[in-house]
Order: sequence, then structure tokens, then C-alpha cells
Amino acid sequence: MTRTWMRYCGLAVPPLAWAVGTQLGQITPYLDCRRQMVWTPALCSALSLISIAGAAASRLAPRRVGRTERFVIDAGFLIASAFVFALVLQGAASMLLDPCQR
Repeated sequence: MTRTWMRYCGLAVPPLAWAVGTQLGQITPYLDCRRQMVWTPALCSALSLISIAGAAASRLAPRRVGRTERFVIDAGFLIASAFVFALVLQGAASMLLDPCQR
């Protein structure tokens, strides 16, 4: 029962990281422009790493589980992969676009 939480990391962690990244992605470009810093790409990179960790935790869950639990683990990994891809695209966009243009 100690590793039960690992099964659900793929379903919970990447969507939460994406939601945080989306909300802070509306705020941090103003900080980037005012202070000439790179908060937005750094934030997207950190959230991408957190999402990858959630996907890996879901994938590395114990192997001796039932069919339903195996489905939850695999679905969590696939969902996590989609959110990791979205965060990578968000980070790429923040590096390519100038935050001071309106």
C-alpha cells in the first residue's frame, strides 16, 4: 500500500502542473518584460520536469496489479505524456516570443 500513490501520479500531477503553467503564463510575461529576466521559460521547464516525474512515477508503479489497476496506470502515463507535450510547446513558445511585444 505504500506505493499506491504512484499509480495515480500520472493522472494528477501533469494536469495540475499544466494548469499552474497556464495561469502563471498569463502573469510572468509582464515580469519578464519589466525586469528583463526569463521567468516564463524557467517556469515552463520546471513544470515540465515535474510532469515528467509524475509520468515516470506512474509508469514505475508496482507490476503485480490487477487488470483495472494496470489500465489506470497506463492511462495515467498516456495522459501525462500529453500534458508533458503541452508544457514543452508552452515553453517553446515562451522562448520564441518576445514578452515585451503587445
